[in-house]
Amino acid sequence: MKIKSILSSLLAMTFLMLLHSVSAQTATVKGKVIDPLNKPIDNVLVKALGTDFSSRSSTNGAYSITLPANNQLYKIEFSHPSFQTTILEIRLVAGRTYDEPIKMLDRSLEEVQILGQQDPTSIQGREGMMVMPISIEQIPEMPLVTSLEAAVKGMPGVATNNEFSSQYQVRGGNFDENLVYVNGIEIYRPFLARSGQQEGLGFSNPNLAQGLQFSSGGFAAQYGDKMSSVLDITYKDPKEFKATAEIGIITNNIHMEGRSKNKKEPDQPGRFTYLMGARRFSASYLLNSLETRGDYRPNFLDYQGMFTYTPKTRAKLPKYKINSEGDTVDVKYYKENTLKLTAFFAVSRNRYEFEPTGRETTFGTIQQAFRLRVAFEGREISTYTTGLGALMVSHRPSTRLNFDYIVTAFQTQESELFDLEGGYLLGEVNTNFGSDEFGESEFDLGIGSEFRHARNYLTANVLSAQMKGRWTSDNRSTHRILFGLKYQYQQFDDNLKEYSVLDSAGYLVDTLGRFGLVETIRGQIQLSSALYKSYLQYEWQMHRNVLFTAGARLVYYDLLDKVMFSPRAQLLISAFKGQQGDPYLRFRLAGGVYQQPPFYRELRRFDGSLNLDIEPQQSVHAIVGMEYQFEAWGRPFLLTSDAYYKRLSNLIPYEVQNVRIRYYPDEVADGYAYGFDARINGEFIKGVDSWVSFGLLKTEEDIRGDDRGYVPRPTDQRFTFAMYFQDEMPINPTYKVHVNYVYGSGMRFGPPATFESRTAYDFPAYHRVDIGFSKEFRFNRPKDAPTYGLESLWATIEFFNLLQRENTVSHVWIKDLQNNSFAVPNHLSARLINARIILKIR
Repeated sequence: MKIKSILSSLLAMTFLMLLHSVSAQTATVKGKVIDPLNKPIDNVLVKALGTDFSSRSSTNGAYSITLPANNQLYKIEFSHPSFQTTILEIRLVAGRTYDEPIKMLDRSLEEVQILGQQDPTSIQGREGMMVMPISIEQIPEMPLVTSLEAAVKGMPGVATNNEFSSQYQVRGGNFDENLVYVNGIEIYRPFLARSGQQEGLGFSNPNLAQGLQFSSGGFAAQYGDKMSSVLDITYKDPKEFKATAEIGIITNNIHMEGRSKNKKEPDQPGRFTYLMGARRFSASYLLNSLETRGDYRPNFLDYQGMFTYTPKTRAKLPKYKINSEGDTVDVKYYKENTLKLTAFFAVSRNRYEFEPTGRETTFGTIQQAFRLRVAFEGREISTYTTGLGALMVSHRPSTRLNFDYIVTAFQTQESELFDLEGGYLLGEVNTNFGSDEFGESEFDLGIGSEFRHARNYLTANVLSAQMKGRWTSDNRSTHRILFGLKYQYQQFDDNLKEYSVLDSAGYLVDTLGRFGLVETIRGQIQLSSALYKSYLQYEWQMHRNVLFTAGARLVYYDLLDKVMFSPRAQLLISAFKGQQGDPYLRFRLAGGVYQQPPFYRELRRFDGSLNLDIEPQQSVHAIVGMEYQFEAWGRPFLLTSDAYYKRLSNLIPYEVQNVRIRYYPDEVADGYAYGFDARINGEFIKGVDSWVSFGLLKTEEDIRGDDRGYVPRPTDQRFTFAMYFQDEMPINPTYKVHVNYVYGSGMRFGPPATFESRTAYDFPAYHRVDIGFSKEFRFNRPKDAPTYGLESLWATIEFFNLLQRENTVSHVWIKDLQNNSFAVPNHLSARLINARIILKIR
C-alpha cells in the first residue's frame, strides 16, 4: 500500500507538471464581440487561420480561444452571416492572456483587418517602415486623391506645393529621388511633363490596393537605388467577388475583383483570381479655375489588371505541425500549393490639349502692384502613353524558403507639340485706397510678345528580369536572409526641336543681354544601357525586443562603367512599461549609403546634348527615430518622430519649373540635409482615425570650384505641416466629415537657365484646405437575394481650396521697356465644389 501510495503521488505530480508545461506553451485570447452600435453579437465563429482551433461567442458576445504560442503571429478570424468578416492579427507569447474587444461591421463594408496591440516581446514593421495612418479603404474618400502617391503627401518628411501633381519631395530630395513599387515592380513617372496638370493620373489605383508601406529614409538594402524614399504598394489578393463604381464631376472609376470556385474541394479557395480597374480623370473643371483662360481638353485614361493562378502541385498535407524542443515551440505550416503564377498589366493614355486665349494676373505688394494682361494664339498638345506588363512566378520549395521570379517590360511614348504666341501688356496698378481709380492700371511699363515652338518626341523602353529570395530559420524568424539579382536594360530615343523668343523692345535679347533667341534646343539622341544589380540582407532577432538588420547592394552600370557598393543597417529596440496594453516605446537607428545612378534626365544638358562623364549621386543617411504608443481619453494614439542627417556628394545641380526638373550635368556639388519629422495619429474622435504631422528641414549645396560656399537647394522648404481630420455623427456614423489641410513654407526659385541665381528667391508659402461631407447608405440584402447585389452607396460633396488661397507653383519671366525682368506668378486652382457617388457591389 505504501508503494502504491508513492506511485499515485508521483503520477499526480507528473500530471500536474505536464499540465503546467502545456499551459505554459499556450496563450489565451478573449474579449467581447460587438456591432457598430456597441451591442453584443452571439454565435460568432472564432477561428485561428491555418489551424483547427476555434470557438464561438456566447449570448453576451464573450469569446475565448486558447492557442499554442511562443512569440507566434496568428490571424484570428471572426465570422458571422450578418456581419463582415474581421481578422485580428496578433503575436502571442506563451503563458499570457490577451483582452481584445472586437467590433464587427455590417456586411456592406469592406473586409477589415485589425492589428493586435503591440506585444511586449515583438517588433512589428521589421524594416522600420511607416504605414498609412488610416486604412487603405478610406483613401478613395480623401479629397482629390487619384492615386496612392498623392495620399503620401501627408506623411512626415514629405513636401508638396502642387495639388495637380501626384509627385512629392522627401527630406530635401526632388521628384526623381523616390522609389515606387507595386507588388515588387518599379514604377516610372513621365519624362516630358512640365506642369502638374499635364501629368494626369498617378500610377497606383487606390481601389486595387490592400497595403502600403513608406520610408522617408534609412530603408533596407532590399529596396533599390534612389537617394530619398521608397513607397511599397501591395495590390489585393481577392477572396470573393467585389466591385465598386465611382461617378463624379472630376473622376470616374470602376473596379472588379473575385476568385473562382473550387468545385472539387468546395471548402478550399479557388485557384484563379482576378483584379481589374479602370479610371478616367477629367481635369477640365479644375483647369478652368486657373488664371489662363482658354479651351482645356484633357483626357486621362488608365486600365490595370492582375490575374493569378495557383496550380495544385503537392498532395494534401496537414495544415500545421507543432514541434517542441525544450522551452520553444515552432509551428511548421505545410503549403499545399508551392507555385503561384501572376500576370499584371497597366496601360495609360494621358492627353492634354489646350488652346489659350488670355490671362490677367495682378501681383506685387500693397505698396507697389503690377498687372499683366496677355492675349494668346496657338495650341498645345502633350501626350503620354505608357504600357507596363509583368509576369511573376512565386515558388516555395520548402516551408522556410521562398523565391519570386519577375520579368517586366515598360514602354512610354511621349510627345510635346506646341506653337504659342502671346502679346503682353505690363502696367502699374493704382494702390491708393482713396483714389477713384483704385485697382486700375495707371502706367504702362512694358509691351512685348513671346513665341514658343516645340516638336519633342521621346520613346523609352525598360526591360528587366529579377529573382528575389527569402529564407527564415524558424517560425519566429530569429534569423532571416533576403537576397536578389536583377538585370535591367533601358533604351531612349529622344528627338528634340524647341526654341523660344521674348521681344520687349522691338529686338531680341537673351537673359545675358545678347541678341538672339532666348533658348534653342535641338538634338536626336539614341541611348541604351544596362544595369546589373544584387543585394544581400540579413535580419537577426537578437532578443525578443531587439532586431538588427544589415545588408548591402552591389550595382554595375555599363554606361558609366561604374560599380556602386551601398552598405545599410537598421537597429530596432523596443522598451516597454508594464504589461500588455500599457504604453510602449520603440527606438530606431538607421544608416547607410544610397547611390543613385543617372537614369536619363540627369545626363541631358539644356541644349539637348548629353554628358556621360559623371559620377552617381550619393547620399549617406543617419537617422534616429522613436515610436510611442499610448492611450488618451481611453483611445489609442501613436506618436512617431525622426531626427536625420544626410551627407550628399556628387550632386547634379538642377532647377525646378513646376514639375519639370532641368539638370546641369556639367556641374558637381556637395551638400547636406538635416531636420526633424513627427506625426501623431489616432482616434481624436472616438471610432475614426485622424493624423497630424510636421517637419523641419534645411538643405544646402556647394558647387565645386565656384568659391561661393553653400547656397540653398531648390527644395529647401524649412517647415511643413499636414493634417487629416475625420468625424462622424455619434448617433448615426453613416454621416461623416473629413478635412485635409497642408501647409509648406516657400521653396526656392530663380530666373530660368540662370545657374548662379536659380535659388535666389523664395516662393510664397503654400497652404490649402479641402473639406468633404459624406453620407453612406447601407443595404441589408435578404438571405435569398441574388448572388451579387448592391451593398452600399456612398455620396459626398467636397469643397476644394476652401479658403480661396492663391498658391504659386511657378513664374513667367517678362521684361519691360528698360529690359528689367519681372517674375509673374502662376497660380494654382481656385475654390471649387466637387460631387461624387461610389457604389459598392458584393
